[in-house]
Amino acid sequence: MRLFAAFWLVLLAVLLAVPVQAQAQTLNQTPAQAQLSGEMASFLEVCADKSAERGRLRYCDDYFRLGLGAGADPVLYLRDRITRLRASHEANASEKYQSFLTAVYITAFLAIATLVLVTSERRIAGISKWSTATSALALLVLIGAMTYGWLDKSQAEDSAMLELGLLRDQIETEASQAIAGGDGIADAQVERWNDRLHEIGRRFAEAYAGASIMPDLDRFTPTD
Repeated sequence: MRLFAAFWLVLLAVLLAVPVQAQAQTLNQTPAQAQLSGEMASFLEVCADKSAERGRLRYCDDYFRLGLGAGADPVLYLRDRITRLRASHEANASEKYQSFLTAVYITAFLAIATLVLVTSERRIAGISKWSTATSALALLVLIGAMTYGWLDKSQAEDSAMLELGLLRDQIETEASQAIAGGDGIADAQVERWNDRLHEIGRRFAEAYAGASIMPDLDRFTPTD
């Protein structure tokens, strides 16, 4: 009787240990092992290190490589291209805004100083005084108009940066949906992403070129 009871206890322990062991093996699987077993790991697992580093949920290249294979190439290229463009726009937006603030301070100082000096100079009388003051004021207005060109350029950079960020989110989300559904990336999707990237670049070029009468050819370089 005792032997029979011991047998049932051992059998019960084995039956309870098998599911626990299987669950532990599933939890300890790497993303690559999960893919081989037919279960694509979530980007929360694959990109855990990047999300922890950034302090927010972020996709990573490994997730798209595992889920799409060779089909991930256009996704990876566009993500890298957009990331570099956003960084360039962000740096230039900050630079242009600082230039705008500096020019505003200088213009305001010169405007006040010029008007005070001209109007207070006793040796310049009558029409000559007002003619000199008007000429100085016209010059300062021209400088001020050019100054606001820096602000318009900064706004163009900010707008392009925002649009690129939204495009990257769209690409990552649609690619993630394709992975979850077991589908690949369709050619039509890639064409749509490319068209939108082209439109963002075109709008930025038009807004940037129209922001100032002075050409800024260095902004449009092959590296960008």
